[in-house]
Amino acid sequence: MDRTQLLSLLPHQGSALWLDRVLEHDAGSISGLSAWSCLQHFGPDASPCLLFEAAAQLCGAHGALYGEGKSIEMALVGKLSTLQLHHEPAERNGPLLVSATREALSPAGALYAFSIHSDERLLLDGRLLLVLVHA
Repeated sequence: MDRTQLLSLLPHQGSALWLDRVLEHDAGSISGLSAWSCLQHFGPDASPCLLFEAAAQLCGAHGALYGEGKSIEMALVGKLSTLQLHHEPAERNGPLLVSATREALSPAGALYAFSIHSDERLLLDGRLLLVLVHA
């Protein structure tokens, strides 16, 4: 699934969409690609911790794919927890592998564990509660 298809699933447009591609998904998990360039709006020293937004968008795409055909009007991060930066790379280039696993689901939202890898090395991980408002 490329950016064009993602634009039909998510409310994010233009540079607000931090995902480049969804690689694979099933009812319990999803993985995709993002890029370091999404941090450029925050300056050259932007914390890689901000990449949780790419994970949140990936979880939103998962919610749209497995949301019984309902499109998403709004996706909100209800809570971000256990966010941990594992290393600060010397160079910020190459694709970022973003993965998420749904741990719990309720009518109000879904809890996901996520991880982001850079050059096959764990960069960031954590959990987020995503609230999906369907159109």
